[in-house]
Amino acid sequence: MQLILDPEQQQEIKSMVVQAVNDGIKRAANIKPYLNRKEVAKYFGVAESTISYWATLGMPVANIDGRKLYGKQSITQWLKSKEEPKPEQNKKPLAIAVVKDE
Repeated sequence: MQLILDPEQQQEIKSMVVQAVNDGIKRAANIKPYLNRKEVAKYFGVAESTISYWATLGMPVANIDGRKLYGKQSITQWLKSKEEPKPEQNKKPLAIAVVKDE
């Protein structure tokens, strides 16, 4: 199937695409950097109790007038600091054969 558009229609489609991209960028920029416990648990895909437990382990928490807020970026950095290096795989030594001339 072939679709032929006149220049006005092409410009209209380009404008719609540019507007959609700009709207997406604006939405992404408006994402909240701090979340409550329920929101941050959903963001990281864990239970709310896990967030409470992580806080006892030293995860950063902002406490504003008794209200706890969790910074996504701070928690991500904290989690990265807890990562362990990937262990070396136990490599088996290559078998070496000795050939004797007889």
